[in-house]
Amino acid sequence: MEPATPQDSNTGQETRATRRTRFVCISDTHNANIALPKGDVLIHAGDLTNKGSHSELSKTVQWLEKANFECKIVIAGNHELTLDEPYYTGLKASSSSYDEDVGACLDILKTSSLTYLCHDSAEIRLTSPSGPRTRFTVFGSPYSPRRGEETAFSAFVYDSPTNPSGQAPTLWADIAPGRISW
Repeated sequence: MEPATPQDSNTGQETRATRRTRFVCISDTHNANIALPKGDVLIHAGDLTNKGSHSELSKTVQWLEKANFECKIVIAGNHELTLDEPYYTGLKASSSSYDEDVGACLDILKTSSLTYLCHDSAEIRLTSPSGPRTRFTVFGSPYSPRRGEETAFSAFVYDSPTNPSGQAPTLWADIAPGRISW
């Protein structure tokens, strides 16, 4: 015998038991495969690697794909040099020590089961019968303001808005109203 389906006392319609969605947000793992707490959605908010090499990205993506979360969202950080194509192309032109294939590095993320956000949004629907069945839109951006010499060799950096040539007002204006919702 199956248990009775709960019903709304006011409408008499069937209701579904709900539970909260658990988000786990990590960053700055720099190639380390750390133990992760339980959750529904994993967000890795940057610095997955030390330099964004093909080898580093491959290993980190494999680790994240094995993690037990219904949804895994990845946003690059300033250490993912190869994922910032214009920046890395400049590095390659200035030194022969930068020889990674940018397209191949991006393909690692784009062909994985992860949701890779690079200054864009995605609608996420959790559909697992045992999960919370949540639907939300998330925006993720790897960009951060330049903070002096410490970001001299950092990807996805923009000039501070206090600088007259700063990109921040234009950069953040890209987030259209209604692109972020719960």
